[in-house]
Formats: sequence, structure tokens, C-alpha cells
Amino acid sequence: MRHTRTPRPLPALLAAAAVLGLAATQEAAAQGAAQSLTIGMQGEPGTMDPQFNLLGTNTSALRNIYDTLLSRDPSLQLRPSLAESWKAVDDTTWEFRLREGVTFHDGSTLTAEDVRFTIERVTRVQGNPNSYATYIQGIREVQVVDARTVRFLTDGPVPLLPVNLSNIFILSSAKGVRSTGEFNSGAAAIGTGPYRLASWQPGQPLVLERNASYHGTAPAWSRVTFRPIPSDGARVGALLAGDVDFINAVPLQDVARLEKTEGARRLRVFSGPSAYVYMLFPELEKEPLAGTRDAQGQPLAKNPWKDPKVREAVSLALNRTAIVERLMEGRARVANQAVPQGFFGHSEKIAPARFDLERARALLREAGYPNGFQTSLACPNDRFVNDSKICEAAAQQLQRAGIRVDLNAQPRATFFPARARREWPLHAAGWGSLTGESSYFLTSQVHTPNKELGLGAINYSGIGNPALDGLIQRARRTLDEGQRRALLETVMEQTMAENLIIPILTFEAVWAGRADKVDFTPRADEETLAIEVTPAGSTAR
Repeated sequence: MRHTRTPRPLPALLAAAAVLGLAATQEAAAQGAAQSLTIGMQGEPGTMDPQFNLLGTNTSALRNIYDTLLSRDPSLQLRPSLAESWKAVDDTTWEFRLREGVTFHDGSTLTAEDVRFTIERVTRVQGNPNSYATYIQGIREVQVVDARTVRFLTDGPVPLLPVNLSNIFILSSAKGVRSTGEFNSGAAAIGTGPYRLASWQPGQPLVLERNASYHGTAPAWSRVTFRPIPSDGARVGALLAGDVDFINAVPLQDVARLEKTEGARRLRVFSGPSAYVYMLFPELEKEPLAGTRDAQGQPLAKNPWKDPKVREAVSLALNRTAIVERLMEGRARVANQAVPQGFFGHSEKIAPARFDLERARALLREAGYPNGFQTSLACPNDRFVNDSKICEAAAQQLQRAGIRVDLNAQPRATFFPARARREWPLHAAGWGSLTGESSYFLTSQVHTPNKELGLGAINYSGIGNPALDGLIQRARRTLDEGQRRALLETVMEQTMAENLIIPILTFEAVWAGRADKVDFTPRADEETLAIEVTPAGSTAR
């Protein structure tokens, strides 16, 4: 028996096709949303030229597009990137071996010639307000040994050269020297990084597309959009509304609210120790010292900070735990030295900072201040989260020990120039060793100022210790990593033992994102890299 099928009316077929088409469109849109990532950023880049204007907002954005010879993990320790290996050939020669098969976004192959071209361009960028040249100091010649081997000849031992080169983005030499304008237009913005530049204009989102030929871990997202949202409230609001998937610089007052979200809109907070340590800096050189007075308000003839007992009293008077737990809501860590734990040069021999108010008072009596004394204290009020409040809390705690404080919290635009002029007897400020090691801090802020050697350039507290200077200079010339680490740890131990600088806390950096979409390992340098924002549940990093 022959069976025939009754044709379906044309309207029904069209309706069914429309339903299928709509379902397919919705599925494609869902897949596209799942593969795209939108990040709300507190700051935005001002250029796509990877050698123009050295600023954190620029370098953070550019690391998505360009690679360096070496990169740094979230705790800022060195790891291979475009270079698979490196070594010191002798005291004045470093050799780097390039990874095989790396290509730029335009398809050209990375060679040692590109490295030489990159280094030579650094000092030739026109009108550069903040040059990357600081990272190539000491390099006198770049030699191309072969296509994958490059050597750096230096003026003398430069043990930090590998660290410095982790901040120099490698450019393609194929199209010759290009202007900053050509980079900003996108025409020259060709790197080897995990993402390619799709579009960017100042004040507009930075849009990136996946580099399918990336030499490292395959990028998880096909498209990434960095939206500049400078307002804290607007940035948090965009995350809560689902307009963005991930944000940086989460205000402390919003952390609890974000952590309490539930259901489909559940959010997750990611936080970790920052590279930035908040510290007190007593003026150790000037005498008499303006801004210090006795208990009756008369100017002091002697500088009280020159007495080690007074400096120790200040450290013991600080209840750092209370500041961290109450003021910072647990989003900071008590600091006992100038670099965070895990950094190169951080010493495990330094005892935890302790609070002992009675001992602090006794030390002041022993130092000849039974009734205490008075001092002014200056700090910025717009540089870090709660910075003026930390300063105020420290002032109150010092007053309980007998040191009356005249607090002067001011905008950073006013604070930093006055700090450079050393206008105060005591000031508080944060410092981040973004190289992931302590030598930058020690050479610039602990070593006695020496223009000829380029040391102590931002020593604004009058530290002058010949023994420490000698150790710092030895570390600066020592290529052996173990020996250099030991020297740096010794300097840090002695600096803290004498309370030449008095750490209070290490900040935490805080991000937040959709719990169903993203995972993230916080970075100590507070950079937000799309390659490190991974899909939820992913083990990739």
C-alpha cells in the first residue's frame, strides 16, 4: 500500500523555519556572549605605542597586545616569555635565547633583529613625557648572534637586566620605525601578545580580538572589551547590572555587598596582596627639625627621630592589626618590612611587627621625653584606598604613647612635590616594588643620595648609613642570584632593626566578576590582563 504525506501549509513551514532560525540566532548569540569578555576599568590607556609614556594604565593595557622577553607571574617573579632561556655569559654580557616559531600579528616571524630594533627605538620616541629608557640603562650594545640568540653588552654588571627587560615590549622591525600616531591609529600596533588590537580611541573602549597563533596558553575569549569607568559607584553598578563581566579597583565599602549576591547574578570577589606597602618615614638628618616641639610647645633643639629608642617607640605604638581589621575591613596585611612576602629580598628572619603601648611609653621616657613631644605628620589623601584614614589612625595611636601629632593630609598633587623638598619631620606614603624585588626600594630610598652613582634618588627622609650603602652597592654589582638575595635580605633586616622606615600595612588589590563566568588570580602589580581572566572552573592560567 502506497503512503503519501499531506503537504504542510506554507505558512506553517515558514513559521517553523522562523522558530528554528530564531533559536539558532539565540544560540549563536549566547555562544558569542560566552566567548566574549567585558571588563570595567578604573583607568584607561592613553596610547597604543608600547614605548610612549610609561604609566601603569598604559602598560597594563599594552601587555594584552605585546610580549616582553620575560614576563612576571602574579607574585611578580620572572618567567620565560618570548625568551625561553637567559644567562649571564660574563659580568658585562647577558644572552637570551628566543622561543622558536613565534609570529607577530601580521604573520612575520620573531627574530633577534626585532629585539635589537626595539631597544634602539626606546630613546628615539619623540615628545615622550615618561620614557621607558630607565629599563635599558647600562646597555651599551645589542648583538644579534643568530636569528634566535641576542646578547646585551653592558657598561658594568647589571644583575637586574632580566627584570628590567620584563618591561620592554618587543616590536616588529619588518615595517621600520613607526610614529606614535601610527600606533594609536592601529596601523603599527602589531605585537606577539595573546590579543590583537581591534579598535581604540581615547575615552572609548579598548577592543581586542583573540590571537589564534599565540605562542602561549590559548586565549579563552574571542573578543575582549575594556570599558573605562572611572567612577567607583558606576563601575560597581555596571557589574551588578550585568553590563560588564569583571571589574578592577573594587572599593572596600562595596566588597561585602558584592559577596552577598546570589543566584544567576552571583558575583565573586578576588583579592590578594598588592606590591604596595604603606609606611612612616621619619626625617633622620635635619637638626634642629622644624615641626617638632616639646610637650609645652617649644621647638626642640634636637631631632627626636635620630634616637633609635624614639623610632622603636613609634613602631611599638602602632596597633597595625587594629588598622587592618577595623579600618581596612581585613583587606590588607600587617607589614613588617618594605616589600611583601614572596618578593625577592624579603627576609623571613625579620620578626612580626608587634604592638606594645607600655614599652613604647617606657622607651620615650628613656629617650628623655617623659611627657612626650609634638610632631607634624603629612600624608596624601587620594593615592590609596583609605590612605588618609590610615594616617589618622596612626596619629591617634602615636598620641596614646605620648607623641602628639599635627596631621596634614593633602592631595597627592600637593603632597609629592613637598615631600621631595623634605618639608616635614614625619610623613607617610605607600611604595610599590613593581619589579618584584627589594633592590629598587633600597637603592632609591635607603641608600644615601648619590647623583654620580644614580642612587638614593628619592631618599626623602635623610637616611645615610655607610654600612648599608656598601651592602646595597655590592648587591647592585652581584650577578649570582643567591648571593644577591642574601645581601638584599641583610640590608632589609638592618633597615627594619633600626626602624629607619616604619612599615604599617601591605594593601590588598580587589577585583570582582560574575561567578558563573570568570576566574582570576590577583596580581601584586594590580594589572588586569585578559589572558589571566579565565572561564569559571577553568584550571588554565
